[in-house]
Amino acid sequence: MTEQEKVSRPEDPVARQYERWAYPTACSDLAAMPFDSPHLRYQSLKKLFALFWPERSYREDLEILVAGCGTIAAACYAYLFPKARVVGIDVSSTSLAHEEFLKRKHGLERLTLRQCRVEDAASLEATFDFIVCQGVLHHLADPVAGLRALGGVLRRDGVIDLMVYAPYGRAGVYMFQELFRLMGLQQAPQDVQTVKDALACLSPQHPLRRYLAFALDLDGDEGLVDTFLHCRDRAFSVAQCLDLVEQAGLVFQGWQDSGLYHVEGRLSPAVPLRAHFDRLDDRRLWQAVELYDGTISGHFFFACRPDRDPAGYRVQFDDEAFLAYVPILRISQSTPADPLRRVPATIARAPFPPIPLDDWQAAVLSRVDGSRSVADCVRAVAGPGPIDVSRARRLFRLLWRVGYVMFRIGVVR
Repeated sequence: MTEQEKVSRPEDPVARQYERWAYPTACSDLAAMPFDSPHLRYQSLKKLFALFWPERSYREDLEILVAGCGTIAAACYAYLFPKARVVGIDVSSTSLAHEEFLKRKHGLERLTLRQCRVEDAASLEATFDFIVCQGVLHHLADPVAGLRALGGVLRRDGVIDLMVYAPYGRAGVYMFQELFRLMGLQQAPQDVQTVKDALACLSPQHPLRRYLAFALDLDGDEGLVDTFLHCRDRAFSVAQCLDLVEQAGLVFQGWQDSGLYHVEGRLSPAVPLRAHFDRLDDRRLWQAVELYDGTISGHFFFACRPDRDPAGYRVQFDDEAFLAYVPILRISQSTPADPLRRVPATIARAPFPPIPLDDWQAAVLSRVDGSRSVADCVRAVAGPGPIDVSRARRLFRLLWRVGYVMFRIGVVR
């Protein structure tokens, strides 16, 4: 039996779904794609390179695997990063046919497409620097086996960029999925119409309302099927994400947005509850913040091989090594101090409240330009002489934990 025959067998319900309801809704011209939108993450390789490889200078001539590419993802990476070699795999021949259309339309000669399950990644007989697997593992019968297979084709210093559904921010979705199962809905056009009818008369107080306010893929029938009528859909809590990575034989490298998993952007140190969070280790803290927040609908994180040297990617503030880190701004929402009104400078990340900075902190932050080290930024304000290491540590640890900066930690040329 060929690989194509294997993934297309009728008993594979996910393959059958995506043959009928190819997802996402197909785009016919990549030149019209709003790639700069924060809702599209195809630019993450460039924008977050220092998160994935903080020890390296940016380069895009990588071997990239898009695992579960759907109708457009592999073509998007090949289009945005023309120096890279991109392989896209999917179980749906319908989806791959559209990827092939985009490949021909845009002359994406370095894009290769294969019908292949994530679990069968070894059959590609290739290894990769960067593997993208977003919105896929939570649809597999055995997510651990899928991620383990991806780890098997990851190069030693490579990174796997992952996204899985989260349970609490999608609580309303899972309520409606259960409702439609009780009704006996499948995936026929009349069932999709029933979903539309239910959404049209949704109670204003229903927990699903918040999800609908920011969901971007529900305008087409494919998105409605993918969200509400999916044949296999599970969510992962923070603890389950960490377990997934460990059980797959990989190492959890970090969250794409650390600000979502730390409390500094939510609670002032003056709030009594804050002290309880501050006593938790990282694993328990991340779990606690997910529960306290209650709105995270998807976890974006990245993993690497256990034999990758942690010194090359692990950001830590335990000793003075952080003084040599080069901070890079991820977010630039800030307000200057207003001495006349006695209003301090702030940094901000919507929807979280502004975080006040004292004059020294604001001055040091203003020196962050992507080329100065932490020590250089501090000396530019304080002048020559001994650095107040504790003060610098508190500031840059805060900026890191709220997702305001990334770091280069010793660039390999």
